[in-house]
Amino acid sequence: MRGVFRSVLVALVLAGCVPREELRGTGGSGGFHTIQVRILALIAARNYAQAYEYLELAADLTQEQHDRFKQMISAAERGLTPFLDGAVEHIFRESPGHFAEDTAEARELIQTTVTEDNFVGIKAEVVRVYQRILETGGQIWVQVTDGTIRDAGRNLVPRSTEELLKGRK
Repeated sequence: MRGVFRSVLVALVLAGCVPREELRGTGGSGGFHTIQVRILALIAARNYAQAYEYLELAADLTQEQHDRFKQMISAAERGLTPFLDGAVEHIFRESPGHFAEDTAEARELIQTTVTEDNFVGIKAEVVRVYQRILETGGQIWVQVTDGTIRDAGRNLVPRSTEELLKGRK
């Protein structure tokens, strides 16, 4: 029951965090686009087949938005750890150790890093830290608290486990 409540809460938070100006004219009174809200509600309800159907009906989404929604549905369907929505702006920004753009591919890299095989330890008594080294030699790191991704990024030169567990990235 707690997981369902968390999924609904995440969907509602996501619905409230899209800039109204970006979608003006597509959602009636300048609000969040109705089909996007329905997709989020279907993800929260774990009705993934219908969420995919609605995604295909969403004709006015940009390709980037379409890809991001598709990745969100797929991630939920596979039971991957969700993002805390308030953390997304921090994770995806032009800053060393972070992802410059919020893309479906970047989200996939982050969410698929959160596995027991990639677990490196606990920081500050509550933050679970994960990391993996890519074939390119780069490092993906993720911090999870209360079942949601709170921080994540990428380092071209991997940081040690000790660095990941104590200080800033």
